Amino acid sequence: MTIRVERSWQALLARLQDDRQWRSIIVLGPVDSGKTTLCRYLGRELAKSHRTAAIDCDPGQSVLGPPAALGLAWEPWDGKRVSALRFVGSTTPSGHLLQTLTGVKRLVDRASEDGAQRIVLDSSGYGSTGALREFHYQTLDLLEPDYLVALQQADELEPLLGSFARRVDLEVCRLPISQAVVGRDPTERRAYRHRKFRQYFEGAAVRTLSLDGVGFHGMVPATDSPERFRTRLVALCDRRGFVVVMGIIEGLRLDEGCLELYAPPFAASQVASVQLGSIRLDRDGRELYYGPPGGGR
Repeated sequence: MTIRVERSWQALLARLQDDRQWRSIIVLGPVDSGKTTLCRYLGRELAKSHRTAAIDCDPGQSVLGPPAALGLAWEPWDGKRVSALRFVGSTTPSGHLLQTLTGVKRLVDRASEDGAQRIVLDSSGYGSTGALREFHYQTLDLLEPDYLVALQQADELEPLLGSFARRVDLEVCRLPISQAVVGRDPTERRAYRHRKFRQYFEGAAVRTLSLDGVGFHGMVPATDSPERFRTRLVALCDRRGFVVVMGIIEGLRLDEGCLELYAPPFAASQVASVQLGSIRLDRDGRELYYGPPGGGR
């Protein structure tokens, strides 16, 4: 990945390198503001002197792992290996704010447990709705990062930043959006998700999971009808709620106590729960339908 490094980024890095006390930084900005590129640059450089974790908080245009999930990886990232995933079940935080907020927090805790000295968080796009703005406020309040980098064209993030103006333990850094940023239209975003899903499901096959001792949670349909489950994206999670594998439901046989799903190979012994998402996919990774929680076609 070739990165055009802005002078403001270099100044930010120098500031971070001079400060030996901080541990976490989150980069916030609207869609197509260069958040991910800045995070890759910071992670790569910080990893030269500290054990650095990267956390991808965007379930839509995911870089670390497949869409509909949040990822943790170690810098310098090799472009492949992801250390941990948390399932959101959607390609947007909207309607899944609890899953997103909990997932980000659990990944930060996981990074700390695994010895992270620096944690770089790439946030989801700053939204224009009140609910999404409040979501970002609650995320910052929960995580208590040492640095908040705000990428903005003018003052679009100021309503949020004003709430943290008197936080003595948070350093706010306002940076302009790079002119090198190239936006993606909805069609390009959908195509990107399709490629990422298809890549994830390479080598997948129909597999059967015994539901003995395994619970369901997430966007569980309000009916036991197998049709409401079929083609729904799910995650098989371990006892700590981290993703063992993601799959597409092929069939639910309650009378036999088993779930059929299209998924990459996985160790069934690690599975403690099935977390249902709200999107549906075909085997090629194309999104079929995005329905309301508990709904389906």
